[in-house]
Amino acid sequence: MKKLIFACMLIAGSISAMAQTYSPKVSKDSLSTLSEKVDVLKQHMKVLELKIKEAEEETNVEKMRLKLLEIKGNAKESADKASRNIDKTDAGSSVDLKNMAKLSKKAKSDADESQKALSRYNKQISKVEDIRTQIQGAERKLGYKKPQLVYDYK
Repeated sequence: MKKLIFACMLIAGSISAMAQTYSPKVSKDSLSTLSEKVDVLKQHMKVLELKIKEAEEETNVEKMRLKLLEIKGNAKESADKASRNIDKTDAGSSVDLKNMAKLSKKAKSDADESQKALSRYNKQISKVEDIRTQIQGAERKLGYKKPQLVYDYK
């Protein structure tokens, strides 16, 4: 009976020792490699997010460029109308001061609006250039990382 109890205790002890034994599937070296690959993927994502943002801002630049052309056309048209009205008064026609003041005021406001649109357009271009600088910096940092990833899509 004592031998049976001793055998059971021996088996139970070896089972508990086996249950506490852990054999890792990932070595420390491969863990650091995997961590570096994750970091590289995060940086790739950051670069792609910046490129998406750049594309959105470039779309805004194009919209602003079209709006700027429209506003410049309006300003030129207003200035031409005011100029023609002044030419008519120089030619000896009757002077309509209210109309002349109205046309001059419209030409001035259109010119001011054109200047504001031009400054907004330039600010938008500088935003795009700033994003491009950020992309170049992020890509440069990415070039220094060791695990070069190659994406193979099938």
